[in-house]
Amino acid sequence: MLKPVASTRVVDLVRDRLRAAILSGDLPPGTRLSVPELARQLEVSRSPVREAVLLLVGEGLAVEHTRRGVEVARLNLGDVLELYDLRASIDALAARLAAERMTSTDLTALRGVLDAQGAAAIGDPRSFRDLDARFHQIIVQTCGNNRVIRHSELLMREMRLAGPLLLNEAWHLRLSHEEHRSIERALRQRDGPAAETAMRSHLQRVSDAVRRHHA
Repeated sequence: MLKPVASTRVVDLVRDRLRAAILSGDLPPGTRLSVPELARQLEVSRSPVREAVLLLVGEGLAVEHTRRGVEVARLNLGDVLELYDLRASIDALAARLAAERMTSTDLTALRGVLDAQGAAAIGDPRSFRDLDARFHQIIVQTCGNNRVIRHSELLMREMRLAGPLLLNEAWHLRLSHEEHRSIERALRQRDGPAAETAMRSHLQRVSDAVRRHHA
């Protein structure tokens, strides 16, 4: 009875370790996920590593090729635009729902993120992206819809692979920050429809900017 539990726990630990390495860039896009090599580095047997790698394929963080095996996913422009299309719908719904549910503590946390993001918009695009993810995460996590939360988490993980295709220009970061402020105002006013519209417009505008930049 105890052995399957222990095995599952090892799989989860390996998956979490590999996921963190992918999202941090320690395992960059295109890196081959060799089960024997990963098992050696992590000092575990191959079986949990194999299962963990397949779980990452299911999350969209890795892809399986017939001849090359499994490697960390590479996103192209079409992939990123698809992610923005989905986020525009899911995050907009989350914003509408969150407007009715956010506590004063949630709103204070959101304001703190925005204040830090305003400073990061000037010359620190990596910190800005981290704060951008946190801004959206706070809204999604307070929306009260578990399915929205689950799907948003999957999308945001994939978005972490899109770094090379995203815009880092100061004008774009400043504009995104201003749009975040508009979303936050609507949330603070408990105006769900306005928050939904502002969120959708923001993500559609970012998607269009990325498309034009790579045209």
